[in-house]
Formats: sequence, C-alpha cells, structure tokens
Amino acid sequence: MINKKNWKLVKAFLNERFHTDQISIGSWRAEEIYIKYLLLWADSASFVNAPSIMPTFPEYMRSARMDGKDEPLSPTHIKKILATARRFFFWLYENDYEYRKLKPSWIEKIKTKRLSEVPQNKEYVTFEEILQIANAPVESLVERRIRAAAVFWYLSGIRVGAFVTLQLRAVDIENRFVYQYTSLGVRTKNGKSAKTILYPIPQLIEVIKEWDDEVRSCLPENGFWFAPLSPDTGEIDSSCVWVGDARSNLARKNLKEWLKKVGLPYHSPHKFRHGHVHYGQAHSKTQEDFKAVSQNVMHSTTGITDQFYSNMDDDDKKSRIDSMFY
Repeated sequence: MINKKNWKLVKAFLNERFHTDQISIGSWRAEEIYIKYLLLWADSASFVNAPSIMPTFPEYMRSARMDGKDEPLSPTHIKKILATARRFFFWLYENDYEYRKLKPSWIEKIKTKRLSEVPQNKEYVTFEEILQIANAPVESLVERRIRAAAVFWYLSGIRVGAFVTLQLRAVDIENRFVYQYTSLGVRTKNGKSAKTILYPIPQLIEVIKEWDDEVRSCLPENGFWFAPLSPDTGEIDSSCVWVGDARSNLARKNLKEWLKKVGLPYHSPHKFRHGHVHYGQAHSKTQEDFKAVSQNVMHSTTGITDQFYSNMDDDDKKSRIDSMFY
C-alpha cells in the first residue's frame, strides 16, 4: 500500500515543478509517470527511510514495469526515471527539515552502475506499411479520419499532441506546409514553433487531400483538421472550436481499432514519426539533406534525430554497405 504522506509529497513536488519551474505540460506528465515508480518502490515505507529500502531504487528499476510487459524498460527510460528521483529527493532535502537525513551523497548515488542497450531494431512504420494503410478500406467517417491522420503523421513527422490541435488554417496541403505555430493554438513539445513540410509522395498526399477537402467543406478555418465528431449524430461537429487533452488518446484508440479491423499491424502514432525520419534518412544524399529532415521534425540538432529516430535495421545497413562496393 502506497504511503499516504509520500503521495502528498509527490503531489507537492509536481505542483512546484509545473507552477514554479514552469516545465511544459508534456514534461510534467512524463515526470508524473516517472515518479509513480518511486511511490511503488517505497510502498508503505516513508521516504525518510529511503536509504534503507531494499532493493535500492536503481536495482528495482532494472525489472520494474507498470504496463504488464515482461521485458525491462529501456536504459534511456530508466535513466530519466532515476534523474527524476534525484530531483525529487534533492527537493525534499532542501524544503523539509525532516528529510535532511537524506544526504546529498546518497541522493547522487541514485544511478545505475552501467546500463547497456540490448541490441534491437527500433520500431518504425515502413514505406511499404504506410502504402498499405493508405490503401486500406474505410467504411465510416471515423475510419476516413484516422486513415488520413496516420498518413499525415508519416508525411509530416508531427507529434500526435500537436497534430490533434492543428486548425485548418495551420494546414496548407497545396504547398505542403504545416504551420506548427503556438500562436495558432498548436500544442507543440516545449512550445516550439516551426513551419514544417509534408513529403511529396503523390499517393499519400492524395489521401490527406481527400480528407482536407471534406473537413473544409463544413468547418471554418479555426476548425480542427482531426475534426471532432458529434456524439449525437456521428457527423463532424462544426461548433467545436476547442479540444481537450484526451484527443491524443482518442487518435490512438481509433487507430488501433481500425488497423485491427483491416488486418494491419498496430504502430503507435510516434512510430509514424520514426517512419518519417527513416524515410528521409534513406533518401538523403548529403548531410544538408539530413539536416533538413532533422529540422522538419523540429529537432535542435541532427544528433538528436540520429540518436533517437534514425537507427537502421540490419537489412538497411547491409544494403547501404553493399552499395558502397558494388
């Protein structure tokens, strides 16, 4: 059973992170998830006694999961959780005299000795898969909407949280521009703004153009491209000019249900972003080309893109090496 006082302290910490440190809502939600592991690890024990809890938090995290899967969390994910734990315990040490026994030297040791990545091919939506998705049958408004959304994710590399807040005035299919501007109400990661580009792939552009024409026929410019539907009629709701935080989850739910229905494998919306980068990398002929792909997904450096999004699978790697010699 989770210690009630621990829970209250965590709530106070997260409140300060959001209102005083002014971290983004996305970062706040991530920390909220990360710190749940700390609560589960401590269980009924007070955080005052954290140094004596066994196993240690870093050891606990080697096998901890909250989603029921068997494999351990990725080393990168674990490191983020441990960093949040250090930040939280330093906050306790500095703000509550009772927790002064949590010595900084102990807090600093909330790290892993060494975590090495298990060799793996990172999941992404392939070009062949997105073509299958683009050509899959749709029988309802919900299905037309989610098919167009999936293709849009691949063509643009947009994050799903920003996508569901795109107003029609932020989308220019003819010129292939997506205005991810916070001034237009787009909820981007860390509040960044950029004009991004849709890949010029005709058979995919056709899918999103068809949906774009449909929503523009009944929505004003401040209506949403991922159009809200009326719970009463099931039709596009032209009166809705605001969307809540649950829209991203709705997109994931719609995608999972539709892909299952048409017999295609499920990939989360973020894996379409991975596919966008992977396709761009495969077609980049110069470093400048890859830089354009990196900036199109709103990364500050190509290093971020290369590290987290552009890992080649074994077949691609072999193909590229072979092409150097034959």
